[in-house]
Amino acid sequence: MSSTVPKFDSHTTAQRAAEALSPFIVGKNVLITGPTVKGLGFEAARAIATQKPALLILAGRSVQALDEAETQIKNETPDANIRKLVLDLGSLEQVKKAAEEVMSYPEPTIDVLINNAGIMALANRTDTADGHEAQFGINHLGHFLFTNLIMPKIRRSQSPRIVNVSSAGHQDSGIRFNDPDYKEPGSYEKWQAYAQAKTANILFSVELAKRGLTSFSLHPGSIATPLSRHMSGDDMVAFQKRFPFAFNEDGTPNWESGFWKTLPEGAATHIVAAFDPSIVDKNGSYLADCQVANDQAKPFALDKGNAEKLWKLSEELVGQAF
Repeated sequence: MSSTVPKFDSHTTAQRAAEALSPFIVGKNVLITGPTVKGLGFEAARAIATQKPALLILAGRSVQALDEAETQIKNETPDANIRKLVLDLGSLEQVKKAAEEVMSYPEPTIDVLINNAGIMALANRTDTADGHEAQFGINHLGHFLFTNLIMPKIRRSQSPRIVNVSSAGHQDSGIRFNDPDYKEPGSYEKWQAYAQAKTANILFSVELAKRGLTSFSLHPGSIATPLSRHMSGDDMVAFQKRFPFAFNEDGTPNWESGFWKTLPEGAATHIVAAFDPSIVDKNGSYLADCQVANDQAKPFALDKGNAEKLWKLSEELVGQAF
């Protein structure tokens, strides 16, 4: 693995990373999607808030969840300048409304955009409001449209950066270019659908880099968060069989295995991807454990041809060219 960020590792916490990168956080306008309390997005937002960004925008579907996140962040950092944005990534119409709201903000720039929100392992194929398979629609298409609609504010920044949160789970599937929405009867498999969406997150950063933006994707690690709420008992049994070293004999996590991370450790790579200046020359890369880790990404997920093809497909599916 490349050691472009030697001061950080798999045990670095989001707070430590934010404090170390404080000069690159101070005064920035930062927008993060999916800041639900107890999730990675919240922990990243909480750590960022402590380092005096000019504005921290919390974007999510649930007003109640946004209120809870704001309250907890302000309990720790009372002077944090927080703005809440209702963003339903499962509806392209709602995404457009949220983007219009961002474009109406008096601030001229969005300096850092962290596309963190996501869903995982829906047992049955589920449609978004626009008829797209939900994991692909929410994890990728919603973010694709939102990012591009607020791009004028991003490009006005002197040092814009876009982070797309992926997963090692991407390794199980490339993009099903002929049927990304699993419309073929009987084709849906929840983990393959999740993998496709996570591959899309990586390819999105690859293409953004090609288009002149600084962008990174990342694997946060294995952490217990609300993302796993759809996992069944059978899923857990299968997971234990796939990674037996990560569990004790009684089925509890083996914390000595090095497989698991705490929430603060998981969110640290968000901070590095969003603010560390030492990785800029690796633009478009995939990160893990706070390091550039392209060797851990499948070749299909970093392929520039696939990235361009996905961009064009995404434009067709959202009905707008960028």
